[in-house]
Amino acid sequence: MLIDSADELMDIARKVPMQRLEHKVFTDAGIEVLVRRDDLIDPDLSGNKFYKLFFNLRAAREQGFSRLLSFGGAYSNHLHALAAAGNRHGFNTLGVVRGERPAQLSPTLSDAEAWGMQLVFISRTDYGHKSEPELLAELQSRYGGFYLIPEGGANLAGARGMQLLGRALEHQLKGDYTAVCMACGTGTSVAGLAAGVDSTKLALGFSVLKGEGGLGDAISTTYRQICKSGIDANWRLITGFHAGGYGKKHPEYLTQFWQDFERSSGIPLDPVYTLKLFWGMNSLAQQGYWPRGSRIVAIHSGGLQGRRGFICP
Repeated sequence: MLIDSADELMDIARKVPMQRLEHKVFTDAGIEVLVRRDDLIDPDLSGNKFYKLFFNLRAAREQGFSRLLSFGGAYSNHLHALAAAGNRHGFNTLGVVRGERPAQLSPTLSDAEAWGMQLVFISRTDYGHKSEPELLAELQSRYGGFYLIPEGGANLAGARGMQLLGRALEHQLKGDYTAVCMACGTGTSVAGLAAGVDSTKLALGFSVLKGEGGLGDAISTTYRQICKSGIDANWRLITGFHAGGYGKKHPEYLTQFWQDFERSSGIPLDPVYTLKLFWGMNSLAQQGYWPRGSRIVAIHSGGLQGRRGFICP
């Protein structure tokens, strides 16, 4: 799918299907949950990556770059989507991967390499300096000029793409909902989503990371940049549902929830993000977090290719 304009992107975003979630906990709590199925947009460029890459690709082309560089791990949804996008739009892509090259690539990196991405493996120590000028200068001297997209598409261009998703949601539901929820890692998607929906609607970001760290500050900073405002009151960061941390083996109770949820809803989840989102929403509903009669939207942010790294239900 080749998208040439923001109007075309918005037109696609407005047509994303909404699925009413059939799940006992929400029904018993008197809450209606609508799942916005952004995972269905495209098999390789799905969910939030579809939106976060759009303005980055446009900026790279406008600035005359033919090569894109970004960072990620062995099962990175971002590198997977970037490789697919580069292949479709005529960009060379460089994926800087954390750790040594294994004897056998993960399915994610195998796909990326098949789409033409050049994989560059660096030590975990060096990877920790991925944002520092010295490492970027070294990469530029080795591989030539490139347009840099931060890990996860975590920049203002990425947030602007997600802002369009928020506007599309408003167009679809005409304000007839209580709050919108999505999983978050860098916070870029939640910041953009909050900026796109009506200021009276609350965007809830469910952190998949162990320990909030600077995630709240990152969301606030991006939100204020994109809105050009000192006010950022319509988002909340929800923590405590990381289940051991990013990409860690799931505890048995989470695996059981995964099985039960997919069986009852028919909606496939990715193991790192949307699984923890719906588990968190399920837990909050049991605690009476939302009043009866609430209408909650959950953003399915895709990433289903990552299921290949886990034992799925």
